[in-house]
Amino acid sequence: RLPNHGEPVEELQTRGILMDGTIEDGPRLLLQIFSETQLGPVFFEFIQRKGDDGFGEGNFKALFESIERDQINRGVLNTGKK
Repeated sequence: RLPNHGEPVEELQTRGILMDGTIEDGPRLLLQIFSETQLGPVFFEFIQRKGDDGFGEGNFKALFESIERDQINRGVLNTGKK
């Protein structure tokens, strides 16, 4: 969805790094990765901004899904599926 951004897509995918931003008027990118939970629901978010000062709104759904998967794996969240 961000053509000509200049980042190594395959490496980002392999490492689980999310990318958000725009390429209008030159690339303004936000690279984002989340750690595994460390203690209960506590995790770390690592961000690298490349000309971008935004929040990474495009990655919010991925963050929510990651938290949800972790809670399911730890037995904190019941999906109702058997």
